[in-house]
Amino acid sequence: MTLPPESEWSNLDWLTALRADDDQAWAAIRERVHRSLRAYLRGRGGALADADGEALAEDAVQDTLLAVRAKLDTFRNDSRFTTWVHRIAVNALLGQLRQRRWNLRSPETADDAVLDWPSEEGAPAPERAVLQRELWTLVRQLIEVELTPHQRTILLAHVFHQKPLDLLAAELGTSRDAVYKAIHDARRKLRAALLARGITLVEALGVFGKGTRP
Repeated sequence: MTLPPESEWSNLDWLTALRADDDQAWAAIRERVHRSLRAYLRGRGGALADADGEALAEDAVQDTLLAVRAKLDTFRNDSRFTTWVHRIAVNALLGQLRQRRWNLRSPETADDAVLDWPSEEGAPAPERAVLQRELWTLVRQLIEVELTPHQRTILLAHVFHQKPLDLLAAELGTSRDAVYKAIHDARRKLRAALLARGITLVEALGVFGKGTRP
């Protein structure tokens, strides 16, 4: 099929060409994704730039192309097509990075173990340390009592041990959406259980510091 120069392609041009399995279009989108991911890695720097960036980008490109092919009919035309593809690519890259970090983790802690209380960097004030330990003991008890075994397994593996959702879903023989829903339901139960004991989520977060989330 005849297309205008790539820089002039509209959303419709991209969709029409990719749906027609046009080699020029797929090669163009592949090059765009590869270029944007390498730029993203350079922009982030640090661990992302040092973590075999080229290999990560290449794996993410393959995942992105598969995802774009599968999701073409879900594109809603509410942004530039290339912007939509870039978001998919970045998510794929971050997924590759999470997988890499998981593979390099220490195997000493089991996926279903509740971690020790999350102390802050440095030694907190004695009164704060007591509150942290008491609240964390309660949270651990609630995880054991309030959650179903399925919710507990998923919450501990993903939230506490940072196991990637895709890997967890594959091991459990379920979908990523089902895993996400189980985490959402588990958190909702824990928030309700804390509230029943007179502790709001804001108060709990204040004890552990910004970013801690039961």
